[in-house]
Amino acid sequence: MSDHEQEQEQKRPELLGTEMREATLPDGSQAVIVVRAGTPQTEVDEKAARMRRGTPEAK
Repeated sequence: MSDHEQEQEQKRPELLGTEMREATLPDGSQAVIVVRAGTPQTEVDEKAARMRRGTPEAK
């Protein structure tokens, strides 16, 4: 593997332990987002709503 390929590999986000989930937004529309595996559906929906509004996640 070249240096460039190794650098790109290190920049790639970690996807193990994540899953794509369908979320229902407050207006009733649907979205698909990537969340940590096992995230409760209410949190998935809340995260999708925050992403739609463009507000940062609560910590």
